[in-house]
Amino acid sequence: MKSTPPRQRTSRADIWLVYRREIDSRLASKGYFIGMLVMVLAVFGLVVGLDYANAPKTENVAVCGAPQKDFGSPPDGVRTLHCTDASQAKQQITDKKVSAAVTVDHGKTTVLVRGDTPDQARTGAVALAKAWATARAYQEQHVDVSRLDRTVAASSPQVQTVGSGSSAMQVGTAVSMVIILFMQIIGQGSLVAQGVVEEKSTRIVEVLLSTLTPLRLMIGKVAGIGTAAVLQILVLVGAVAGAGAVVSSQADALPDIGALVSAAVWFLLSFALFSCLFAAAGSLVSRPEDLQSVLMPLMVMVMAPVGVAAAAASSLSSDWVQVVQYIPPFSGLLMPLQSAVGGVSLLQQLAAGALMLLATAGCMTLAARIYRNSILRLGSTVRWRQALAA
Repeated sequence: MKSTPPRQRTSRADIWLVYRREIDSRLASKGYFIGMLVMVLAVFGLVVGLDYANAPKTENVAVCGAPQKDFGSPPDGVRTLHCTDASQAKQQITDKKVSAAVTVDHGKTTVLVRGDTPDQARTGAVALAKAWATARAYQEQHVDVSRLDRTVAASSPQVQTVGSGSSAMQVGTAVSMVIILFMQIIGQGSLVAQGVVEEKSTRIVEVLLSTLTPLRLMIGKVAGIGTAAVLQILVLVGAVAGAGAVVSSQADALPDIGALVSAAVWFLLSFALFSCLFAAAGSLVSRPEDLQSVLMPLMVMVMAPVGVAAAAASSLSSDWVQVVQYIPPFSGLLMPLQSAVGGVSLLQQLAAGALMLLATAGCMTLAARIYRNSILRLGSTVRWRQALAA
């Protein structure tokens, strides 16, 4: 039987040891599970809250001075209540028992509203007043109203949907989802950088590098923290799916399972792209208080896809979005965003994923050089250019 070369076996074993060390340290931390619980509650509350805020509301409108049936069928979102006269209507509006009122006096209609009457009630009251006035005009002109209604119903327009599109709530929900995922990348990437600089400042890294190569140490650390992050993302996906089952009235606005899986995969690809750079940034400094200075340019680069996604949300089908969605790192946000609204195929995602993997390989090569050249250099902060040129 052909045996595995010792060098290859040692490489895997070294990475596995660092990987297990990072996983165990995360799972042993109460803060990890507390953060996961807070994230789940926040996402669940956000979805349920949006559902409640966007749920259709019914406004009460009082009608008086004529039989209630003379005002016709109330518009959607409006319920009519009968009142005896204008004074009672005014009192009901003042007491906020109704939002608006329509009164009929000597053949004329008056719409009564408050200063804070919702537009839905205001518009509904005006429509009821016009319906009464129209019915009265038909009656004075001796129009056969029943026949007129049948003729209008027979000629009513039919609504046909041509092409694809997404509602504003669908796009808003998708944007919120991908931004939350990218905030996770920033948070977990910062943990990678903090872990590296803590090991460097306490000289633990010197002990580790006596038996490990810098590249194996970096890969094991990034993979371990990345796995812990993926566990949180899977729980987040479950929270979104659970919230979608609860808020069935707005379920169409929530991403389906395919879109959630796509978002999780693109999170993993984006994390692999940026996390190695965060590890390289952590290796440049010897003290935790100096970390922010080297993370600032990296944060700007990480936030760039968020700005592009926000600009693209209003026109996902535009030509420039169709091009930028394939370019790393912007594809890490635009592709799951397009998937959530049904604007991209699996083949397109695979093509963008291949480009992302190439970019990740380049970033890992660059980060490994920086990490190897600066991880053992103590004292003043190592500049990015110095680490590359060493």
